Amino acid sequence: MKKAFLLLSIIFISTNIFAQEEKSWGVTANIQSSQFEFLLPIWVSETATLSPSVSFIAAQEGGSDLSFGLSPKFYLSDPVEAVPFVSFRGGAIIGIPNSGDAIVDFLAGFGGGAEYFFNSSLSVGIELQGNFTFSDEGSLRFGNPGNVNFNTATSLTASIFF
Repeated sequence: MKKAFLLLSIIFISTNIFAQEEKSWGVTANIQSSQFEFLLPIWVSETATLSPSVSFIAAQEGGSDLSFGLSPKFYLSDPVEAVPFVSFRGGAIIGIPNSGDAIVDFLAGFGGGAEYFFNSSLSVGIELQGNFTFSDEGSLRFGNPGNVNFNTATSLTASIFF
């Protein structure tokens, strides 16, 4: 309990110390149905971020999935309160079975939505997406081995900026 209190105190103090400074990067949790992904948005201008992303899923009997991606986001106005945006996404999903060779599927997509900034350090958002997946010949992940799929998706995000 003391460690948790100390950690929260340090976070609170450091956030208040740097509250007047311009934010340059953050951490975003992205929730999309049963998938959870972490992004690290980096402000590249006043109205654009570039977010590397990573996710990991492990199944005791089935192996694991490791995903990497990159997603630029372009806000259509200065990020104050509710701001519409457009985004793009590219990445790879690496299936690592308990035995056998790894399988790599690729993803490319686009999206649009809005993000609400409570202040310069905290935001929540919603995004509507269109995604293309390019399946490996041996992949059953999208039910269409060796071919291209298209799907729509919705994601919810929460971000903290430093």
